[in-house]
Amino acid sequence: MRHVLRPVGIVAVVVAAAFAYVHLAENKGYALKAGSEAPGFRLPSLAGGDVDLASQRGKVVVLNFWATWCPPCVAEMPSLERLHRALSPEGVSVVTVSTDEDEAELRRFVAEHALTLPVLKDPGGRVAANQYRTTGYPETFVLGRDGRVLQHVVGPAEWDSAERLASFRGLLEGVPAR
Repeated sequence: MRHVLRPVGIVAVVVAAAFAYVHLAENKGYALKAGSEAPGFRLPSLAGGDVDLASQRGKVVVLNFWATWCPPCVAEMPSLERLHRALSPEGVSVVTVSTDEDEAELRRFVAEHALTLPVLKDPGGRVAANQYRTTGYPETFVLGRDGRVLQHVVGPAEWDSAERLASFRGLLEGVPAR
């Protein structure tokens, strides 16, 4: 009888652990969900001084978490720069948060790629990346004018495609994100 109960007990423990994991993943989640209030933070800017995310309220914000050692991040950075140049005058704020530990490497990368978009420093992702519960890079959150999460994109994207530009312009005009 004991030899039958032991496998049943092991299966019960495995099933309970699986249900607990799924429950946590669905209810707590790893990343912020659309509609939730975007956490505020203040981080040092590579250009100098500090930037408070609250100062972006009233704009549509594209908040990108990345690192120079991440090939998909490097691949998507030119489209973020083009988005910044195209729509920042219209009210879209592209804010990048580098999780690089090596500031010299970060500065070299920014200069080499002639980036003009804001680059904030969050070494190791200990502040903002932690608050946004990022799980990898690149990871991007689109925030509405009211500071709520509208979209969460995991992985690289072409941020300056015609469709995305139209979507951002729609958000500026108050059209809900798709």
